[in-house]
Amino acid sequence: MALYLVSYLDRGNIGNAKVAGVQDDLALSDHQWQWVLYAFYIVYTCFEWSIIFWKILPAHIWCAFVCLGWSAAAMWSGAVTSYGGLVACRTLLGLFEAAFGAGAVYFLTLFYNRRELGVRLSLVLGTSPLANTFASALAYGIMEVKNSIAPWRLLFIIDSPSTAGFLTETEKTEAVERLQMRDRTAKSKVSGKQYFSGLADYKSWCHATMHFCCNYSFAGLSNFLPTVVANMGFTDQEAQGVTAPVYLASFLVSVGAAYTSDRVGTRGFFVAGFAAMGAVGYVLLATTYGTASRYVGVWLASMGIFSALALNVTWLFSNSAGDSKKGAAWAVFTTVGQLSSFISSSLYPDTEAPRYVTGSAVGCGLTGFIVIVSLSLHFKLAHENRKRDREDGPVARNATVDVTVDGQNMRNFRFMT
Repeated sequence: MALYLVSYLDRGNIGNAKVAGVQDDLALSDHQWQWVLYAFYIVYTCFEWSIIFWKILPAHIWCAFVCLGWSAAAMWSGAVTSYGGLVACRTLLGLFEAAFGAGAVYFLTLFYNRRELGVRLSLVLGTSPLANTFASALAYGIMEVKNSIAPWRLLFIIDSPSTAGFLTETEKTEAVERLQMRDRTAKSKVSGKQYFSGLADYKSWCHATMHFCCNYSFAGLSNFLPTVVANMGFTDQEAQGVTAPVYLASFLVSVGAAYTSDRVGTRGFFVAGFAAMGAVGYVLLATTYGTASRYVGVWLASMGIFSALALNVTWLFSNSAGDSKKGAAWAVFTTVGQLSSFISSSLYPDTEAPRYVTGSAVGCGLTGFIVIVSLSLHFKLAHENRKRDREDGPVARNATVDVTVDGQNMRNFRFMT
């Protein structure tokens, strides 16, 4: 969780840096600023396949390597003096964070069963709004500092189970036995059958579609929320301060939603509900003029989107039968999802200030579509469970399933809806 927090802090502080003056100091046009953002997402998307190294290499060595890489790239961002230098740093940041971000979530799923996964993943993925809380508060304080170093430079510099050696043999056995989905594929091997099943499964693409819609706002809120709020009538420094509580509330709501979802044992209704909340927030941002109503819209959009995104990730892993299938499904999920980052990076130009109607309208449409897809998938999976119960009899809620060979086609496998 701590590493994910720092990771999101380093990638997301670009939005705070913009308000703190990096675009003006480097004399970047709107077009050039878009490419500063694109550089990260292009490389991040292209290298998300590196998730495979979390399975075939010792996790502690691989994790240490990529963490050192992104830390160096983030710090170098504070020393750049040109457009090319900033693009280069964002490119390196995307390379190393792709290796960490996608894989760390997958790695966590190897240790917890699917009814425990929601709150754990929400704590990890929820570090994005939590990191933005720190970044906004930090940016507010840094802009108070009066010295020869530009505030945005200081912001970059300052921000910047079966084989676990620390477990006894008994603890290693218990760590594996407690998992509901048992995969006997060797640790450093990939099951081709599972892998291609993950690529072909319609559920992988449904979740990827929802992530595409979520990630538009996920990236947009990280990159542009301080700018949007500043154009509501706040000063640049005030905007840094008033966005911090929004991010903190989003983190807390996300964790609470995941905890409740774990207890209830369902995902679809929660994803749909929070997506609807986000859509209402975007409606307020796109259609109202008052500062108060638009600021409420910021709260609703942020809390809704961050919660829906974390729950959708958990839902994907809850129904992916087998470690290799999880990896393939996650590769589809993250690659498709990241594509919307390019869209959000283009729809908040300064020429759309102060209301940024286009960006908010697209966000509303995509978030509303999440409601449709999540409810459709929920009812489809519920129908499949009822069919299996009729044909093979009901299965205990915590039944253990060996998914090594037949995966989700095992007679006692039931989907989480």
